[in-house]
Amino acid sequence: MMELTRLAMLRRWATTAIFLALAVAGVAAYIGLPINQFPNVAIPVVAVTTIYPGSNPQEIETQITRRIEDAVAGLSNIDKLVSTSGAGFSSVVVQFTDKADIKQIGSDVERQVSAIAGNLPTGANRPVVLKINLDDQAVMQIALVDPTLSPEALYRVAHDQIQPAIEGFNGVSSVTLVGGTDRQVQVAVDPIRLKSYGVSLAQVQGALAAANTSLPGGSVTQGTQQFDIQISSLYPTPQSLGDITVTGAAGQQVRIRDLASVRQAATEQTKITRVNGRQAILLAIGQRSGANLTDVTDAIRRALPALRATLAPSSELVVVADTTPFVRNALDGIQLELISAVLLTGIILLLFLHRWRAAGIVLLSIPTTLLTTFVAMQFLGFSLNFLSMLGLTLTIGILVDDSIVVLENILRHLARGERSFDAALMGRAEIGLAAVAITLVDVVVFAPTGLVSGQIGGFFREFGFTIAAATLISLAVSFALTPMLAALLLHPNDENEVPGPLARFGRWWDGWFGAMEVSYGRLLGWSLDHRLIVITFAASTLVAGIGLFTSGRVAVEFVPASDNGYFVISTEAAPGTSLATHDAAIRRVEEILLAMPEVMTVTASVGVSGSGNNAASSARYGTVTVEAHARATRRPLNAIMDDARARLADVPGTRVKVSAPGGGPNGGAQPIAIQLSGPELDTLAELATRVQAELSATRGLINVTNGAPIGQPQLRVDVNQQAAAQLGVSAASIALAVRTSFAGVVATKYQLPDGTLEDVQLQLSSEARGDVTRLGDLPVPTAAGQLIPLRQVVTITETAGPTQISHEARRRIVTVSADLETGQSLGGVSPDLNRIVQDLNPPAGYAARIAGSSAEQAKSFGQLFTALGASVLLAYLLMAVLYNSLLHPLVILFSLPVAVGGAMFGLWIFGYAFSIFAMIGLILLVALAIKNGILLVDRTNRNKEQGMSTHDALLEAGPARLRPIVMTSMTIVVAMLPTALQLGEGAELRAPLAAVVLGGVISSTLLTLVLIPVVYTLLDGLPRPVTWVLQLMGLRGGGSTVEASLTTAAAVEHPDD
Repeated sequence: MMELTRLAMLRRWATTAIFLALAVAGVAAYIGLPINQFPNVAIPVVAVTTIYPGSNPQEIETQITRRIEDAVAGLSNIDKLVSTSGAGFSSVVVQFTDKADIKQIGSDVERQVSAIAGNLPTGANRPVVLKINLDDQAVMQIALVDPTLSPEALYRVAHDQIQPAIEGFNGVSSVTLVGGTDRQVQVAVDPIRLKSYGVSLAQVQGALAAANTSLPGGSVTQGTQQFDIQISSLYPTPQSLGDITVTGAAGQQVRIRDLASVRQAATEQTKITRVNGRQAILLAIGQRSGANLTDVTDAIRRALPALRATLAPSSELVVVADTTPFVRNALDGIQLELISAVLLTGIILLLFLHRWRAAGIVLLSIPTTLLTTFVAMQFLGFSLNFLSMLGLTLTIGILVDDSIVVLENILRHLARGERSFDAALMGRAEIGLAAVAITLVDVVVFAPTGLVSGQIGGFFREFGFTIAAATLISLAVSFALTPMLAALLLHPNDENEVPGPLARFGRWWDGWFGAMEVSYGRLLGWSLDHRLIVITFAASTLVAGIGLFTSGRVAVEFVPASDNGYFVISTEAAPGTSLATHDAAIRRVEEILLAMPEVMTVTASVGVSGSGNNAASSARYGTVTVEAHARATRRPLNAIMDDARARLADVPGTRVKVSAPGGGPNGGAQPIAIQLSGPELDTLAELATRVQAELSATRGLINVTNGAPIGQPQLRVDVNQQAAAQLGVSAASIALAVRTSFAGVVATKYQLPDGTLEDVQLQLSSEARGDVTRLGDLPVPTAAGQLIPLRQVVTITETAGPTQISHEARRRIVTVSADLETGQSLGGVSPDLNRIVQDLNPPAGYAARIAGSSAEQAKSFGQLFTALGASVLLAYLLMAVLYNSLLHPLVILFSLPVAVGGAMFGLWIFGYAFSIFAMIGLILLVALAIKNGILLVDRTNRNKEQGMSTHDALLEAGPARLRPIVMTSMTIVVAMLPTALQLGEGAELRAPLAAVVLGGVISSTLLTLVLIPVVYTLLDGLPRPVTWVLQLMGLRGGGSTVEASLTTAAAVEHPDD
């Protein structure tokens, strides 16, 4: 590395050109980096969805879901296998580990499902296998609002005009429509007419499919021309389908129009959407993974005026949800913190160095390093997001430290009157090993964070690798650019010899700081004579900090809540509630919310569950998204949510749950959840009721929800096997007749003049479907071709069944969930959750476990604590190699306990909870705390190599390294203070990290200056027999042999020095 320094100083114009080119490339990289809220986390997930109209959850579970689960369960690298069986649908989701081949998993699942597709029941649609990218999230929602149009007309405008236009934008992965009704041809059969003509529904379905068709008939060649033959029997109008005939019981030909009404009409409405009480169609826009968030949303916003111009005057196209302003403001806040940190660093540099040129050299190294880091980020495929930008902000202290330590040492040599070139080279050489050690420690500390597996590892990978890249680049800058500029711009005592305010201030500051060095030297001498007191005080700091944590004064949470201006209300009506009935209840919810002065937009969707699973949605579910006014004009979002929760507590007809939208590594999971698993739904429901009662009685919990799916009203149709066999009626024909009558079936497709196809839906008329007493009159065919009423072969009873059946790992599960009250932490209720699970004592074959964010918190904390341990171990081993000793690195590590204690005090003083971001702060603190220890131990070792005693070496090393240690610590403090104070949007996430760093750096700096020397003397003063044994084992080295070689090499370059 010293050869690099010498070469850079001798070839200064080439060095300047190289770093200038890197800076230009960095500007280009910064402009080209995509902008997102969080890093892209590639979680391999494949979903298998199967539609089976008219079937209940039990049938779906046994006939479809279990078969698909069994088919895919044998695939390797499966992390989680979950499924939902609902009325008419099956959803199986396979989540793989990060070891799976993300390009292959889709075809693997497709192959397994295709192998069993033939075993699925007749009438079930072919399973749809879809590879899901969890990063393809909905980043924007716009609404087409027009109360004057019918739901069908509004849907056609959204589907035909708006959706295709938005799907064409680069970076858009999907546009999902919510609300309105589509169009179809309805064949509504009268069961009385069916009976009178002796015609079955199966005959009508077959006639429609056979008569309305278009098939290729081959080709014929005549002379030099070839003609394609197309056989067409398509009907020109929907009404003309009524002219198709079927054969009645007496052999007569019966037209379909004599059995049913045939008309073109809207589909049955299953979802209703409104914006501020007005009818709307919602368009949820998904961002493709890797796309630039701001580019996508800005392009859509620019296109909205042109799209509005194509609409009717009564129609509006409005943005109802957009994360971009929050993300942009938050990133702007981080950038402002970054710039503020640089400026404050400049002030500190002038304060300590009182040389414009010296401060300018260090300040120049910061943007040079940052810009070059952008090049590395682009090469690694990173984006500008909360985590990567936070990493850059945190590196300011590291970047400044590398150059400060070098420059401060260079200035020492200049103060002795040495030539600029010699001072720059020797100043760099004397701390070469210390600089390399500090930088490599930073790298190995953050490398484990980037290598953590799973979702949490992907979330923090860009954070850790960005810091590691910036640190390595900073090392190169400190070895090449900083000494080159110092040799070029600095001269012995130049600025202190020039009269002026800065020179006068410099002389005053040097005198004051010199006095402080003397005072510190006295304190250090006293500490070396009173080692027990120092160790006791340091240990008490750690114990007190841990006491804050264990006593609950420092709370524990997974991810801090973030005020992005939105919150979500989920509604759930009783099983069996109709869409119209639930809609009336949600209208009342909208009225209450719109009466709140801080609420700007209320978007309500009836028939849409909060899970976002459209297949699982039903009339009893609803979702209301609320957008508040600008943050500066309102109360905090939590206060508004509490107000809304109180106002909506007694809304009749539905149960209301107010919660913040999910984000970050928790993926929107419910904070509190206890999952029950076992074979029987009734037993699971009983256990869930007990858990619900316990959670409801637990302080700090709200919105307790029992996920037991019992209670859906059902008409159970049991086939009389003996009667059916005697009459020659198969169970399949009974099921087909019932499903066609009530769920309906697409008998054929009707082709419009423009080539568009519409479904031809065959089912009983709405009047017949609305009268359950007429179910027994439904005609079914016998083996002899006769028609008999359904009641002759079945027994019909009213009962209650599950609304849906959920599985995890192929076992039935029921989840009881809850939210946290405002101000309550996840860690505060964790003991209660553990007690509830332990006391439940479920019967054999059943189990209970903690799920939701609390489970994710335990898993994530476990992974990050492992990463923290790996960071400490790697740092220790690295220092052992560099210092040829296993004891001296152990001395340096004694700075960590006091840093941890200070970190807890930092959280307590600022009032933040311990979260995964605070955990990342601890990992960062390992690198920062070790820096100071390295400087002290390295200087002490060098002094001992020159013949000093241990006591004298420490007394000289402490004051000599006081200035760079204080400068670095102050730089970190001023860099973190704006973040800890939450001065910008989105700061809620990163503020706990800053508080940890502030508390830890301050405590470790103050105590390390006396604790490290004390511990050094304790280990250095081991009895001589122990020392001999350690030397034989290689545990006790003689100092820094690498450092000695670097210094010697530097001296050889200039023997006149």
